[in-house]
Amino acid sequence: MPIKVGMVSEYYFPLLGGMTEHVYNVSRRLATRGIQVKVISSNVLGSRENRSRDPSGTEIIRLGHGVPLLVNGSVGRITMGLHIRKEIRDMLDREHFDLLHIHSPTVFTLPVYTLLEADCPCIGTYHTYFDRSILYRMLKGVLQKRAVDKLDGQIAVSRSSIDAMRRYFRLEPRVIPNGVDTEVFTPSTPPLEHFRDGKKNLLFVGRFDPRNGLGFMLEVFRAVRKRRSDVRLIVIGDGPFAFYYRHRVPKELDKDIHFEGQIWRERPRYYASCDVFCSPVTKASFGVTLVEAMAAGKPIVATENTGYREVLGPSEGITVPRGDTNKFAGAVLSILDRDDLRRSMGENGRRKSLRYSWNRIASEIADYYFEVLEGKNAAPGYHGISIPALNPAAGETWPV
Repeated sequence: MPIKVGMVSEYYFPLLGGMTEHVYNVSRRLATRGIQVKVISSNVLGSRENRSRDPSGTEIIRLGHGVPLLVNGSVGRITMGLHIRKEIRDMLDREHFDLLHIHSPTVFTLPVYTLLEADCPCIGTYHTYFDRSILYRMLKGVLQKRAVDKLDGQIAVSRSSIDAMRRYFRLEPRVIPNGVDTEVFTPSTPPLEHFRDGKKNLLFVGRFDPRNGLGFMLEVFRAVRKRRSDVRLIVIGDGPFAFYYRHRVPKELDKDIHFEGQIWRERPRYYASCDVFCSPVTKASFGVTLVEAMAAGKPIVATENTGYREVLGPSEGITVPRGDTNKFAGAVLSILDRDDLRRSMGENGRRKSLRYSWNRIASEIADYYFEVLEGKNAAPGYHGISIPALNPAAGETWPV
């Protein structure tokens, strides 16, 4: 009998971003391996796209309303509702999950409330990096006891996310990183025809949050254009600061800065169209866009930050100090000027990206599910699924 998993996340379609990509790609691969998955998220306030199934057909259970909140240099989400905790409790009573996988389990409200109401084994995944948190400092005792200590398993997408959480909590997560669909993001993906006119293309991908550095990237592009006139900047993303960034574009560069909006299905073709991928992010726990660019075989220029150090090496790209416009522009120009460097960095990045294949990552997560459930199955009072014994000597593995 397949196990039934509830995947809890404040961020899911129609919202696009790293956590949505993580939940979507893991969920659909688990579903094809005999693990029944339902995603538990909120209705996105003001959106008409609150569908009950994601693009792969996975069911979405929507509770309350997700409200944007500026935190940690980014726009976060919090689920609101007059009876949100009761909605969660009723949903859990109705669904009878064998396991809950709660993303960002110490974040209010949907993750924490689900964990408080859960009566089955729970695994939490820590996704973020942050310098300091006033809220965690105030509530660390309560959250340690009511959230962190209640988890039966813990995952972190990177060492940097563990370091951030350990400033406030005692925890021992297993590192299972974010991933990339290496069958969709490939060097063989055809570029977009309207960007094949002889100009060199720089690509920026990210939500228009302050920490993602779009304002800085506009200054970098201005510096690059002082040296070369055959360069354009392609911008993928959106957010509440879109109006502000669009009006920061110098009039003389307006025709060569293309704001393409939120792109999902066509995103691989945008990577295929670029000559250099640019990521001036100041805070990151991992770097999903980095591995997408690597999988597409593209060289990278990025800002130095804690999360990127775990992913990006000198053979795949160049990192520069935060806030140094001239060094960032110089790195971009040094790659644009050398076809051999672009090619070698792209080939090295592609090879590294294969480590982060979503198929591989989803299998690691599925293994961990069974590991946790096997331990809970032996505990008094647990009446969940029965986990079969394995015989490793005979080459038996979990069915993922």
